[in-house]
Amino acid sequence: MCLYRWSFLISFCLIFILATDISFAAGLIARIQQKKAQRQNPQGMTQEQQAPAPPTYQQLVDQRNQAIAQAILNAHNASVSTVNAQDQQQSSGPSVAPQAATSVAVQAGSGDVRDTVDLSEVWKKLDKKSTVWGLLMDDQAKVLTVSEYIDRFRQEGVKINAPPIHYVQMIDQIVAQNPQLLQRPFGELIQMMAIVEYDFDNGMNKDDLAKKVLGEAGYEANKQRFAQQTQQAQQQQPNGGAAGQ
Repeated sequence: MCLYRWSFLISFCLIFILATDISFAAGLIARIQQKKAQRQNPQGMTQEQQAPAPPTYQQLVDQRNQAIAQAILNAHNASVSTVNAQDQQQSSGPSVAPQAATSVAVQAGSGDVRDTVDLSEVWKKLDKKSTVWGLLMDDQAKVLTVSEYIDRFRQEGVKINAPPIHYVQMIDQIVAQNPQLLQRPFGELIQMMAIVEYDFDNGMNKDDLAKKVLGEAGYEANKQRFAQQTQQAQQQQPNGGAAGQ
């Protein structure tokens, strides 16, 4: 009877010790796994939280615009091609009698005070710097102005194919964020806008021109913007037209 009691006691102790060892080992393994996970993910974030969100289209546009502004403000980027130097030396554009006689309303001073001047006089001022651009009161005058400078580039052998209203909107958007750009000649603004839009056809590689103007970061942002813009345009196309082809 005594031997049976001792056997039972010894068995109970062995079971208790074994259970304690198993519990300790399980806790040790759990702590090791936890520390390993913390080393791999120190902030305790999920993979979705760790992955940076892709930039939105507007963020890419803003980054592109900032790169354009910086390029225009940098003196060495003002000579991307010889066309720009020739354009800055011109005191006025080619003679176009109908447009030269066009009168436009400009804002004189502050408030809603208007004055009327010949558009040719506006262009002479824009050849030196673009501050008068912000005084033009209507989009038609701006469209005529952009058309004039596009024609100047065309006479130098450079094709710019996008409609003038596209560059009117683009310039308005960028100078609203960077008004100091209006200190530059207007032909320089048009040139920079056309280059980053891959619309400055002077025979040179358009990618090389855009990269030289925007820099590496701005160039990559501009490429992503173009990709998103193309994708959005394709999504907006009616399915019926694609199916019928």
